[in-house]
Parts: sequence; structure tokens; C-alpha cells
Amino acid sequence: MAASSLADVIEIVFEGRESVTPVIAGSSTLVAQLAAGAGADVLITANAATMERAVSEGSVHGEPVLIAVNTLVLATPADNPGGVTGLADLGRQGLLIGLCASEVPCGELARRALDEAGIAPSTDTLELNVRALASKLSLGELDAGLVYATDARTPGLATVDAPELSDHFNGYYIASVSAEPRPEVQAVIEDFTVLGSVGAKALYAYGFLGSDRRPVSPVPP
Repeated sequence: MAASSLADVIEIVFEGRESVTPVIAGSSTLVAQLAAGAGADVLITANAATMERAVSEGSVHGEPVLIAVNTLVLATPADNPGGVTGLADLGRQGLLIGLCASEVPCGELARRALDEAGIAPSTDTLELNVRALASKLSLGELDAGLVYATDARTPGLATVDAPELSDHFNGYYIASVSAEPRPEVQAVIEDFTVLGSVGAKALYAYGFLGSDRRPVSPVPP
């Protein structure tokens, strides 16, 4: 189970591996599914809070490991039809504004950033995952929204400088559902936790940052 913002990375890492079945959705949805009894071997969430929830609910027993960081950015369609120039424009009437729902990591992060900036957004849609929000922006259905830097790479999107967002980012955590994962499950975890692994390379390729907020190291130094 992996957060929706990791969809492209997961596709690369597990291409051709029939033994692995990815389930992609918003982190909070995945954690709720685990709590309801859904079967899974590995969980990757897009922030610490959802992983902590999975641990506290007894859905995850392995030790969570931080594998990457993703920053929040202000995105618009490529031609910026609303003439968005900064974060304050999210409160401007007449623009179509999209955010992630507050119960998912990108939405929680966006709300915190906007609250700290003193901006009350004129929100037209709240999406349950960041990929859906990025898609609506790229199709021109919205004028602006807050997405992860990696999702802003979606074709048809542009970003607008927003210094207020520079310190707003989420960490991605991976953990085994079992306290003693089988060898093949441990191998999946190592795909993301070992320096120079296929997961580290894929995270680097899609613009994720390391825990020190530098690009994830794609190869051993």
C-alpha cells in the first residue's frame, strides 16, 4: 500500500514483478483500510501522522523508516489563466481553487501553511488525493492549488513562487505490517531503504528529497 503521490515511483520499482501488487490511494484511506482488516504486507504513507496512526491502531508492527521528503508548491495550469502571482491569490474571489482534503497529508500540510500565512482560501474543491488535484489543474479545471513538488511535474502544470511554503514539507515513511516480515517482504522494504536501491533511484528521478531536504542519493557515494 502506497500514498498516491508515489504512484509513478511504485510503477517503476515494481514493473514486471508479478509477486508485488501495489494498492495506491491517499494515505488516510490506506490506513483506514488496514484498520478495517484489509490485507497488506507493506505500508508507505506521505506523512508521519498517518504512519503513527497505523502503528497506534496495531495495523503496522514493523519500525517505520523515513525514505524521502516532499515539499508543498503553488501550482497552476501551464498558461496560468488566473494570473496567479503568489500564495495570497488563493484567497482571491473569482479564481477556481483546489486543495487536498484536510484528512489526507497534502491537505493537512496545505491547511497548516495557509493558516500560518493568514490566508483564508476560496476553495472550490477538496480532493481525496494529490494526484486527482494535480490532474484537475493540468486539465484547466482549476486556476490554482497546492500540490507536492513531485506532482507539479505533471504535464500541463506550472509553479508560482511562494516563499511562504519553503518550510512546509512531509516525510514519507515505510513499514512492514508484520513485526517479523517474510524475506520477500523485507526485500520490498529494502527496495526503498538501501542506499542506491531501485527505490532510491526512482525517488531521485521524480524529484523527492532526502531527510536532509537534499535530493535522494541515487547511488552510493
